[in-house]
Order: sequence, then structure tokens, then C-alpha cells
Amino acid sequence: MKILSLRILTISLLAILFHGCGYKPTSHYAKNEISGKVYVELEVDIKNAENSVYIKDSINEMIVQQFGATLINNKSNAQTIIKVTLGSVSHLTLQTDNDGYAKLYRTIVSINMHYHNMASKILKSITVSSSYDYSIDTSSLITDAKKTEAIKVASSQALEDIFSSIAIQSFKK
Repeated sequence: MKILSLRILTISLLAILFHGCGYKPTSHYAKNEISGKVYVELEVDIKNAENSVYIKDSINEMIVQQFGATLINNKSNAQTIIKVTLGSVSHLTLQTDNDGYAKLYRTIVSINMHYHNMASKILKSITVSSSYDYSIDTSSLITDAKKTEAIKVASSQALEDIFSSIAIQSFKK
């Protein structure tokens, strides 16, 4: 009984402390930056067209699920306009075997996002990047399919940082 009472007291004090000090989760700030009817524009990288489309689909999904906004197809009716670009993609060899064949690779992806909230006149840019390391079999060569998959994984990891990056941007004037 004492342990239950102590837990309730501790939880109550923490709740009062967080509420009293003005604590707000990052999602609160990010949702103020990107809200309402959202139009997403994609600048396609010709060299990585498939991955550019994958990034746009991932952004669309994030806007609906994490921001709670509505996607629209008409730019003139948008309350927030987002422009997404696959900034850069690079592949590095990290390790070779005794014969000089590459065994371990790193793919580095950079994604640029510009957003304009019409109501609050917010116009900001964010760049997120991530890397993905992968190995290939002894008798294999790196294929386009493996490169494409590595770009998708690195892109997904980079996009996970967008939410917090937008929240941080909300503090910058």
C-alpha cells in the first residue's frame, strides 16, 4: 500500500513539475510550423528518380501521421507549402579484402526541405542527413538494387530527424 501511494505521489509531482515549468513536447512546436492543408512539392533528382519519389511518399506519410495535417493537390489552397529535394547521395568504400575487392560500403544521403507556413509567414529550410553501412558477399559485386535499398534505408533514417529539426527551427527567428 505504501509503495502504491509513493508511486502515485511521485507521478503527481512529476506531472505538476512538467506542467508548471511550461514543458511542451517537440511535437507541439513542430505542429505549429507545419499545419492545416499541406502541399508537398518534389524536386526530382534525375539520377535518383526512384528514391526521390520514395522520399516524397515518406514525407506525405509523415505529414498525415505525425503532424496531423491534410495533404492537398492544389498549391493555391495550401496553408503550408513544402518543397523536398534529395540533396546528395554518395557511396563510399569502407573496407576491402586482401585482394582489393570492396566488402563494406557506406551510403550517405542528404535531404533538403523548405517549408512556408502562409498563416504565420514562416519560411524556413532544413537539411537532414544519415548514412547506412552494408556489406556484400565474397563473390558478389555491388548492384544497383543494393545501392537503391541502401539509399532508401539512409533516407528513412534521415527523415526520422525531420520532426525534431522542425521543432528546433521553431525556436530560431
